[in-house]
Amino acid sequence: MSSSPSCWESIASAVLPANPTSREAALREQLLEREEAAASQRAAVQRLTERADALQRRIDDVFRETAAAQAAASSAERRQREAEDQRRVAVRTYEMHEEKLRVLAKELKVKEGRFRVLDAILTTVRSRNRPVSRNRAQ
Repeated sequence: MSSSPSCWESIASAVLPANPTSREAALREQLLEREEAAASQRAAVQRLTERADALQRRIDDVFRETAAAQAAASSAERRQREAEDQRRVAVRTYEMHEEKLRVLAKELKVKEGRFRVLDAILTTVRSRNRPVSRNRAQ
């Protein structure tokens, strides 16, 4: 049994070189590969960190823009309410003036009627007085 290699020895001999110098070279090569892999991973982590920072800045920018847009929308809504209130006041004022004009027109119509009556009375009185005054003049 000891003359045949064990399962582990056969695996170790396949993985590890037989002489110590080549074993040391293999270890150095593995170490270099691991350092390169680590450097590559550090570079990838650095790129991802920079990308995450850029995305965070973009999110912050969008948040500020959203806040500004909401403030502008709120201001626009306030101005719209103010304009609507002013329009309502203007309509009420117009309606009040219109009603006042109707009342004044009605009063004017009544006064014109009275004026016509007085004018007719005056014309009648004058026409009665004229012949009398003509007779006196003769």
